Amino acid sequence: MERIIGLLDLDYFYAQCEIIRNHSLRGKPVVIVMPSIRENSGVIVTCNYEARALKIKAGMSLALAKKLANSSTIFINADKEYYEELSVKVFDIVDYFCEKVEQVSIDEAYFDLSNHVGYDRAQEVALKIKQRIKSELGLTCSIGVGPNKLIAKMASSVKKPDGLFVVPSFEVDSFLSKCKVSDLMGVGEKTEIEFKKHGVVNVFDIRKFSESDLISWFGGAIGPRLYNFAFGVDERVIESNREKKQLSRVMTIKEDSKDFEVVVGNVDFLVDLLYKKILSFNKKFRTISLIIVTDKMETITKSRTKSSDISSVDELKEISRDLLKSFLSESNAYIRRIGVRVSNFEENTGFQKKLFDY
Repeated sequence: MERIIGLLDLDYFYAQCEIIRNHSLRGKPVVIVMPSIRENSGVIVTCNYEARALKIKAGMSLALAKKLANSSTIFINADKEYYEELSVKVFDIVDYFCEKVEQVSIDEAYFDLSNHVGYDRAQEVALKIKQRIKSELGLTCSIGVGPNKLIAKMASSVKKPDGLFVVPSFEVDSFLSKCKVSDLMGVGEKTEIEFKKHGVVNVFDIRKFSESDLISWFGGAIGPRLYNFAFGVDERVIESNREKKQLSRVMTIKEDSKDFEVVVGNVDFLVDLLYKKILSFNKKFRTISLIIVTDKMETITKSRTKSSDISSVDELKEISRDLLKSFLSESNAYIRRIGVRVSNFEENTGFQKKLFDY
């Protein structure tokens, strides 16, 4: 299976969070400040593109930023708790689509798209992730997709903000041929200056030198990594580090239908798949949701939360079927995609597999 990796980067995240909380900020320069103990002092954490047009940037002192600001610029003290709350919601959406998600910061995460088979399908999934985040939370993000973390990260910057850029494995050389060394991960100002001493400006310039040359310039830890990066090689794997808040399985029905007997077979199939995953996950759960996408591309969710844990595949099937019946009794819409999701997890200390589960 070909490895396909995505990198999601939330656009000017803190500033965006403030804009969706207060729509009157839209279109104005918004600057997020980490205040210091002294009055009227602090550091700029991030800002939106309107503020960047005024030459305000992250890391700048508040005093300097205020000198560059215009009369419509809004300065807001960072509200980390609020941003973290939205961040959790964003990456819960990514979890819904991908088995492996590695969050590297409050606004950035790698995710594995390999099991979606092929770059066209991976691009579709990445687009759905973007659409869900925008429709449910009002936030935009930029996503890069490539054969490894390096290329995914670099690709995520190509169409910022609110972009999606895919670099298939067979286009890596073409992509890198247009990149500067400063575009490579790990190349800061000092590294770029050292490269320029040796006439290296573009990524392909690195290929004129040996790995030993780079080791002599940057040392045994950084040199080999930068040498490999110049050829688009990055063997780092995605290390899942987010606790799953939900598990789900989704499929497209062979033919749009509103017939219970037709759809229920798909639901039972998904429940069987999901239950196997639940057993390996070793968690108890109390909430079951049926996710329905209609032929009009509307998404409807029917859920039920029980007072006690659900501990058998039969019970899971029974509740899923009841939710399907409930939807069909309330709607004349044809079902195109169907999904089953479990959530409201608790640690499983005593749950044992039943004989028929093996």
